[in-house]
Amino acid sequence: MQLQWIFEGCAKTTKDKCRNYWDKKQARLERILSSIPLGSKKLRIAVFNHSDKVKQFEARSVLNLPGRSLAVQFSHADLFAVLDGLSDKLVAAAKKFKERSSRIVHESRKQQISEDLFAAESLLAWDVKADRKKSFFAILRPLLDYIERKARSELKIFELENILSPGQVDPGDLVDEVVLLAWERFSDRPKDLPLEFWLFRLLQEVLEKVEWEHQFVSLDQSMPLVEIDSTSTPDWFEEVLGYQEELTLAELIPDSADTEDWEQLDELGRNLHVYSVLQKLPSYQRQAYILHTSDEYSVEEISRIQDRPVPEVETDISKSRTAMNKYMKRTGMIN
Repeated sequence: MQLQWIFEGCAKTTKDKCRNYWDKKQARLERILSSIPLGSKKLRIAVFNHSDKVKQFEARSVLNLPGRSLAVQFSHADLFAVLDGLSDKLVAAAKKFKERSSRIVHESRKQQISEDLFAAESLLAWDVKADRKKSFFAILRPLLDYIERKARSELKIFELENILSPGQVDPGDLVDEVVLLAWERFSDRPKDLPLEFWLFRLLQEVLEKVEWEHQFVSLDQSMPLVEIDSTSTPDWFEEVLGYQEELTLAELIPDSADTEDWEQLDELGRNLHVYSVLQKLPSYQRQAYILHTSDEYSVEEISRIQDRPVPEVETDISKSRTAMNKYMKRTGMIN
């Protein structure tokens, strides 16, 4: 992160103290904004020493991020208290920025998925009618990144549960199976169900098949430590916003008060905590929870995706949120 200092009325010793003390504070801010490219973050801090009547320090900062600038101010008689207060305000503003960016990314992606599949549906129908299997695959497969993301998350759960060994099943292969099922059943699909939701159902069917075929692994079999991939290729709107998608508790537990232990974890450490909770949830409950909290699907939409009553979905989401909060509080990750 680029950092620029501006001082007014400050002695050299004061300037040095500010720079040295802020090095510790900035690490916390850097962790929160770690998914934003370094060249897209610029922080300017101005420190004023008012001593005409009562000695008072004032600090102001402007944090320039992709598409947004955050400005905060704090005053105190103690220099270090000023920097502490400024840091806390900056961190709070940065968290709100990430939450807002996350919502925009997910809403934009969700809308794009729906529009793309709606536009492709008539072409897919023509391909099925004309028995053009290759064309059907060529049209549908590139539109299923959202299915592959879900498949990847579920496979990580299977790996943690020792149903699969790391890398044993490729998420792309599961998506290919979804496309094949879509080809075979396209004419018989529920006509009142959006194509997007129907493909979710097919993925769940494929995942259940994988779980059934691999769940009888010997309990004595040694499994290597699962490595959670904390990288992803952002879409164009993610690049504009400086937001890189990660499944993190910051999204799954909204409005939580993070502790220092949580803030010090990198994305890999946070994801390990996420999956340690998710693996304990039944598959439909887990899917409903993630679709609602992370992917911005409404309870009614999830009900249609899973073909389950709305009250059941609501109960599952509530139980999942309770389990996640209990775990986070027990491990000291949130207050």
